[in-house]
Amino acid sequence: MDFITIGFLGAILMGLMAGDAVISSNTMTVNVGLPPIVQQSGLSRAPAEEIFVTELARITSIPSALPVPMPRIGSRRTVIGALAEPLKLNDMTSALQDLFGLDPIRISATMLQVEAGLRMEVVVSQHGRPPKYLRLSHPNLDAVALLRRAARESFAEVAPYRVTLARLNAQLDGSETNLSEVRALTNAMIARNSQQHDDLQRSALFNLASVLSMLEDDVGQAVRELRLAGSYGGALDAPRAFFAFNGAFLSILAGDLEQARVQTARGIAASPRHPVANFPAYVQIHRGLLAWAEGQRETALQRMQEALQRDPDNRNAQVYVAWLRHLISGQPGQFDPASLPEALSYSPTVPALMSSVFLQDPTARQFQRAPLR
Repeated sequence: MDFITIGFLGAILMGLMAGDAVISSNTMTVNVGLPPIVQQSGLSRAPAEEIFVTELARITSIPSALPVPMPRIGSRRTVIGALAEPLKLNDMTSALQDLFGLDPIRISATMLQVEAGLRMEVVVSQHGRPPKYLRLSHPNLDAVALLRRAARESFAEVAPYRVTLARLNAQLDGSETNLSEVRALTNAMIARNSQQHDDLQRSALFNLASVLSMLEDDVGQAVRELRLAGSYGGALDAPRAFFAFNGAFLSILAGDLEQARVQTARGIAASPRHPVANFPAYVQIHRGLLAWAEGQRETALQRMQEALQRDPDNRNAQVYVAWLRHLISGQPGQFDPASLPEALSYSPTVPALMSSVFLQDPTARQFQRAPLR
């Protein structure tokens, strides 16, 4: 083989390794070690890491405007890693990441047997912050429960908003019933991120707190928290669309239509390429609520129908279409939003968006929980 061919193949290999370093920097690598007593029960390292990562994936699957690193199992080789191992180039990716100034998030967890239970020692390493050390105890040998808890608490160090969002989502779908625990977690995450000066996480957490206040029937507190959410300069356009539309929802509820118009326009401007798949339907719902508040029922119905075209499984859009048709037809009696038959499927709820969690009557200036799964 001549030198040109060798050089060409070497360049390809280096290019692939460099690409692997860049791709790996956008992931969150998880490594889990297990004690012999857990391995003897049949749970080996690979399934343990799968359980850990699956819990993280459950959290990241909830619709959100905030990006998060994707979890990857440390013991599962990438294509380049599989090539690198027999060539003894295992350390090349890390070296290239150091060279390029890339620093992926790493979660290293070791499970230990202590007395009659288990303990998990976790180190979370991420760029710009000192490593975070966690020690979690479990009173028995239920390794799966400890793995899931360790996943949640580790991820709270990386993306506290997404962990809190998952708890709120569980509250909304009925799998969790203690709203006070969700509030306590939200307040704790806000306090911690105030110390870390993470404006993006902090502003999103205040927005989430405003939704919680609405669930607690404290509209005044929701207004104050939403004002705080919009006061930080570090928020991206996508979360700012949430803040604007939630502000419009509250302004319509208060009868301040001038402010509602401003906030609706601001939300539309911030949401052209929103990462939440069904978000365009909620843009139309907000336009419909504003038209309804202004007394334009026909226009409001058109907007709600457009929302339904964009997201046919959107339960809120279905309710609003039936509600407005009832009002326009002049049928006697009040419309009951719960009177619609249960749909076979629901569009995913967006927990941080008030128009997804609640229904509003803009004329009566009242709101209620939307039908949720």
